[in-house]
Parts: sequence; C-alpha cells; structure tokens
Amino acid sequence: MLTISSTRQGNFIVIALVGRVDASNSKDLEQQCLEMISNGETQMIFDLTAVNYVSSAALRVFLLAAKRISAVKGSVRLCGLSTTLRDVFDISGFSKLFVITTTVQEALLTE
Repeated sequence: MLTISSTRQGNFIVIALVGRVDASNSKDLEQQCLEMISNGETQMIFDLTAVNYVSSAALRVFLLAAKRISAVKGSVRLCGLSTTLRDVFDISGFSKLFVITTTVQEALLTE
C-alpha cells in the first residue's frame, strides 16, 4: 500500500510517500506527478523517509518526472532514502541522475 501526500515549501512541491512503491500503485503516483507538472510545478522533492520498497516501476516514475521537469528547466530531488533504497538507486545508476539528500530541509537548500 502507498500513501501519497504533498505540501508546498517555497518554490517546491514536497511529495511524501509512505509504504511500498511498486507495480500495483506506481500508476497512481505517475498520474499525480504528471498532473502536478501539467499544473506548472517545476520543482519537486520526493520524501522517501517512510518508503520501505521501490520497484523498477517506481524508478520509472521518478525518471519520467525528472525528464518532464528538466524539459522546463526544473529539478527533481529525493530525500530520506534508507540504506536499502539507496542501494537500489546506486546499483541501478539512478543515484547519478538525482540530487539525493538526507532530509527535506537539505533538499530545499541544495543548489
């Protein structure tokens, strides 16, 4: 199960995820992200502090959001990755594609 919530912090929309992000729910996340982007959001932070699993479907959603936002000169940042999640991002090479920080606060301050 996945819970998705979002809040505004300055110029950023912070998307907090809770639970597992897998093939069964990644379409919901994708739909919400694309809606936010089509509504003009160009700065996203995904807070993964409460996420215990991501599948390749989840990685695809993060990549899709990053591609759409980079086309309008925005950015996607990730924060709060557990050691296990960080390993997934490192092994897949995705950690090279995103700014990854420990906290939302750090992500807000990263240039």
